[in-house]
Amino acid sequence: MKLLLSSYSLEPFPIGEIFLLAQEIGADGLELVITPLVLKTGLTKVKELSQQYNLPIYNVHQPPWYVLFTGQGLMKKMIDQAVFFKAENLVAHLATMRRTFHSPFFDWVKETEKKRGINIAFENAAPRRLEKWPSYAGSPKKLQEFVQKRKINLTFDVAKAVLAGIDPYQFFQRNHSQIKVLHLHGYDNGRFHIDFNGRNFDWSGFLSFVKKFNYTGTVTLEIFPLHRWFYFNLPQRSELDRAKDIIRENFALLKRV
Repeated sequence: MKLLLSSYSLEPFPIGEIFLLAQEIGADGLELVITPLVLKTGLTKVKELSQQYNLPIYNVHQPPWYVLFTGQGLMKKMIDQAVFFKAENLVAHLATMRRTFHSPFFDWVKETEKKRGINIAFENAAPRRLEKWPSYAGSPKKLQEFVQKRKINLTFDVAKAVLAGIDPYQFFQRNHSQIKVLHLHGYDNGRFHIDFNGRNFDWSGFLSFVKKFNYTGTVTLEIFPLHRWFYFNLPQRSELDRAKDIIRENFALLKRV
């Protein structure tokens, strides 16, 4: 099991900050979210930073603006990016595929995984407006049926699952061989990607449960203390320092398991 930080953790500050923090706290590597900042930095420069800090990019995450539809063309582009970094997994939101349960798209995915040597790990949906269709992406019974019949690889976002009424322990036990990526973050009153502290879920207990299955996939801490949809200026340096402290504290909780 490899413990990762998300490259989005300290945006909008330069991506070098997250490499420094990941090295400091002993992360095994990064999950790279393809954002405008990453593209502005340049994929080659990001790869150089990965090599400089000896922090592999194990996962590449789809751009956050791919929220309405992701077809084969965009998937091929993302796969190329993941292969460029020699990543193990490409994380794509299942809801953004906008594909029906029986779509031949998922047959194409399985063939492409074999050809390109990468896992395309689809993430379960949250119970919110943009992720309500297709319904199987977040429905407890339908998602389980979809996973079993279509044999896809998965990114399992635990907070989204809990809010959708999915028992994360049961779901992981049934599907752990297909779960390549775990996303862990706190949630509260419709807010996602916040810290674990004081929340109504036993994150340490869940990760201890996961380890019983000799899980060899990746676990990404997805806590984004600085997240806003728009920035006109960089936040104060004090906000960056506070964000780092939050990530240090929560990552330490995962490492203690």
